[in-house]
Amino acid sequence: MTDLRATVRLQFHRDFTLDDAVPLIPYFAALGISHVYASPLLASNPGSLHGYDTIDCQRIDPERGGEAGLEHLVAALRKHDMGLILDIVPNHMGIGPHNRWWEDVLAHGAASRYASFFDIDWQSTDPSLHGKILLPFLGAPLDDVLNDGAISLHYLPRSGGFMLHYGEHRFPISPDDTRRIFDTAGIDVPPYALHEWLESGAGAAALARVGAVFAPRTAIGRGHLADLLERQHYRLAFWRVAGDRINWRRFFDVTTLAALRVEDETVFEASHALIFDLYRDGLIDGVRADHVDGLARPAEYCRRLHERLTALHAEQADSSRPAPYIFVEKILAENERLPDCWPVTGTTGYEFLEQAALVLHDPAGELPLTAFWERFGPSTYDTVQRRARLEKLQSSFYGDFHTLAARIFNIADRHVPGKDFTLHAISEALETICLAFPVYRSYFADKAETNDLTPSENALSFAIADARRHLPVYRRDLLGWLQSLLHAERDQHVKDEAWRDVIERFEHLTAPLTAKAGEDTAFYRYNRLLSRNDVGTDPAYFAASTERFHEKNIARLQTHPLSLLSTATHDHKRGEDVRARLMVLSEPETDWLTTAEHWFAHNAGYRQRVAEGLAPTRADEVFIYQTLIGAWPHDPADLETLPERLSAYFEKAFREAAQHTSWSQPNEPYEAACQSFVTSLLEGDFRPILEAFVERIGPAATLNSLSQTLLRLTSPGVPDLYQGAELWDESLVDPDNRRPVDFPRRQALLGASKDFTALCAEWRSGAVKQRLIREVLNYRRDHDVLFREGRYTPVSATGGLADHLIAFRRDLGQTSVLVLAVRRPHVLNPDASLRVQHHDWRLTRLTIPGRWRSLLDNQLAVFSQDLTYFADRIPIDILVPA
Repeated sequence: MTDLRATVRLQFHRDFTLDDAVPLIPYFAALGISHVYASPLLASNPGSLHGYDTIDCQRIDPERGGEAGLEHLVAALRKHDMGLILDIVPNHMGIGPHNRWWEDVLAHGAASRYASFFDIDWQSTDPSLHGKILLPFLGAPLDDVLNDGAISLHYLPRSGGFMLHYGEHRFPISPDDTRRIFDTAGIDVPPYALHEWLESGAGAAALARVGAVFAPRTAIGRGHLADLLERQHYRLAFWRVAGDRINWRRFFDVTTLAALRVEDETVFEASHALIFDLYRDGLIDGVRADHVDGLARPAEYCRRLHERLTALHAEQADSSRPAPYIFVEKILAENERLPDCWPVTGTTGYEFLEQAALVLHDPAGELPLTAFWERFGPSTYDTVQRRARLEKLQSSFYGDFHTLAARIFNIADRHVPGKDFTLHAISEALETICLAFPVYRSYFADKAETNDLTPSENALSFAIADARRHLPVYRRDLLGWLQSLLHAERDQHVKDEAWRDVIERFEHLTAPLTAKAGEDTAFYRYNRLLSRNDVGTDPAYFAASTERFHEKNIARLQTHPLSLLSTATHDHKRGEDVRARLMVLSEPETDWLTTAEHWFAHNAGYRQRVAEGLAPTRADEVFIYQTLIGAWPHDPADLETLPERLSAYFEKAFREAAQHTSWSQPNEPYEAACQSFVTSLLEGDFRPILEAFVERIGPAATLNSLSQTLLRLTSPGVPDLYQGAELWDESLVDPDNRRPVDFPRRQALLGASKDFTALCAEWRSGAVKQRLIREVLNYRRDHDVLFREGRYTPVSATGGLADHLIAFRRDLGQTSVLVLAVRRPHVLNPDASLRVQHHDWRLTRLTIPGRWRSLLDNQLAVFSQDLTYFADRIPIDILVPA
C-alpha cells in the first residue's frame, strides 16, 4: 500500500455517491493524488448533503452507496495504489426519529441504556427539567401549539408504540404510557399480547377510539394531550428558548445535533466499532476526527483512537501497510501549537491556510485599508469579536453560561463562604474571561493525559489579566479564586466530580463561543479585507514576513511532517482563488480605495431608504463589492448562475452578521433593498466597470493563486486538494462550495498536450493551475522521501525584487528541489501571459550554485549572478539540479 503523499477531499451524498467516484480514480491518480479524503460516510439523516449528522454509527449510509459502494471505491483505489482517509464525527450525532439511540432516550429518559451516551444534564438548574430533556422544536409556545391543534397522537405498528406528530417532527411516547392512553380512552386491553391484539379488528376499533379521545381539534383532546406530554421524559418548547433553557450539549448552537460523551469508554467503543472494522478490513487507511475541541478530553480521545488503530495495524499480515493516519480538525491560534502529547499525524491544515495567506498579503496596505474601514465600521477586529461574543453569551449560549456560573457559585458557597462571592459577581467575572479567551479552549480537564499545561495556563492568565482591566478592583480576589479553580488548582475540599464538571463546562463553552462569535459572526462584520476572514485565520493580523513563513514550515517539519496542508475546504468562507484575488487589494498600487470611492458615487442611486437608513449600509456595500471582485467568474458560462448564487450568499452573510437582519428575526425590507442593489450592479452600467477592474488585477490574482498552490504542494506536510479546486475555485461559503464539480471538463483539460507557457497565456481556463498540481505531485510521487524527510532551507535573495520572492530548498542526500514563488505581484505589472518583464530582476541576487532545470517547462537556469531567469517568464517555478 502507498504512503500518504497528497489527498483529495470529496463530498459524498445522494447525488454524488461512492460509486460515482469510482470512474474518477484514474484521473486523481494521474493528477498525483495518493489518498481520497472522504466526507463522513456513516448513516446520516435522509437527504443530508454533508454527513455530519450521523444517526447510526454501525452502518455506511445507503444514500452514499452503502457498504457495497465503499468496497467498489476501495477496489478502484487499490488498483491504482491509492488509499482512503475517512472523516469521522466523534463529537455529536444527528437527532430525530431515525436515530434509535436518541429515540430510546426520549422514550425511557434517564433509565435508557443510551442515556449516558449523550451529554444531558438530568439535574438541570431549571427544576421543571429535572429528569427531562428540553426539546425546543416548536414554532410557538407549547400552549399555542396545542390550542392550534398542531400536535397529534399516532400509533406505529412497526415500533408497537405511540408517537406524537408535530409537522415533520416525531416524538416517541413512553412505553409506560401505552396502557394509560387506552385507560384514558375507556378501553380495556388484554394483559398480554397487546401488540397482537392491536392488529386485530378489535384493536383497530380501539385505536380509532383513542384518536377521537385525543383529537387535537377538541378541547378535551387537547387536555388529554397536555396531560400526556407532562408525563413524558421530555418537555416540548418554543425554538426561541433553546439558548436560554437547553439542558443538553449541542454542536455549537445547532439544536439538531446532540453531543456524544465519547470520554465514556462504552460510548467510544459503540460509536467507533464500525470505524475499527473498516480499518481492520483494509477499507480505510486512517481517519480525520471532526471538531476535536468539542470533546471533553481530546488528548485522552486521541490516545484511545491511536491505541485501537495501532493495535489493529499490528495484527495485519501485510507488514508493508503504513501505520494508521490520524488527523484532527483543530483551529490553532496564531501562536498556538498542536499539543505534543496528542498521538496524531497532524491537523487538517487550517493553520497553513493562514500561514500562506499572511505571507501573500502586502503589509503596506494595512494602514490605508484600516483607515478606510474605520469610516464605516469598528476600528479593530478585537472590538468586533468581543461584541459578538457578548451577544452569543446572551443568546445562543445563555443557558450554558448561566449553568456554569451556577455550578461555580455552588462550589464557592460551600467551600469559600467567607469570601461572599455572589452569583452575580461570578457571572460578571466569568463573562469577562470568556470574552477575552485567546484560543478555542484550554485542556485542564485533560490534565491526566497532558504533559504540558503551560499553553492552557498562559491562555487563562491572558484572559484573567484582561478581566482585571475591565472589572472593578474589588473583584480581584474573585478573579484569583476563579483562576485557581479553572487552572486545576482545586481546593482539597472540592470533590473531583464537581471540579471536573465545572472545568469541562468551561472548556465546552469557550470553544463554540469562539467559533460562533468569530468565523460565523465577526467575519461577516469586519470587512477591512475579506481575504483575511476565513476559517483558521485571525483578521486581527494582516500580513507576515517570509521569515515567519519559513519558521512555521520548519516547525511543522520537526513536529508533524505529515500534517495536512489546506487552502480550500468544505467549510471555507471563500474559495482559495477568491481569496487570492482579494489579496491583490492589499497592494496600495491597485488604487482599490480610490476605486471604491468612485463606486460609492456611481451606485448611490441604487441604495434604498429603509427604517434603518440607506440600504445597504456603507459597511455592507464594501462587503458586496469585495465579494463581487473575488467571486466574479473567469468562465462566462458561470455568469448565468451567479445572480442566484449571490442572492443566497448575501442572505446568509447578512443574517450571520446579525446587524440589520438575522436568522431569528429576518428584516425583509433591508434584505430586499440589498438584493435590489446587487441586481442593479449586475444588470446596470456598473457591470462593465466591475469587469474592467477584475480584468486589470487578473494577472496578479492568478500569480497569487499559483504561488499559494505551489507553496501548498512543496511545504513540509501533505497537500490537500479540495474537490474541483484544481481549476479556479471561485466558490463562496457552504452550500456554494459544495456544488457539483464538472469532472469531465477537468479530465479533458488534464489530457491536453499544451505546454506550460501556452497554459500561462490561457490562464483563465484554470488549466495552468491543474498542470502545476500535476507536475509537482507526480514529482513528489517519485521522490516521496525527499518531501517527507528532506531538509527545509530558506533561500534568501537580496537587492532588486528580493522582497517579492519566497524561496526555499528541500534536500535529502543527492536529491534537491528549489521552490520559487512570487508575492505582491501587482506592482510588478504582470502581462496577459503572466510574465513579469521587470528590469529589476537583474538587480536581484539569488546565489545558488549549479545548473537547475524547471519541472514546469524544462528550461535551464543558473542563479550565480542574478534573477534574469524571470525576466521574460512567469515568476513561479520548481526546479531540480540539471
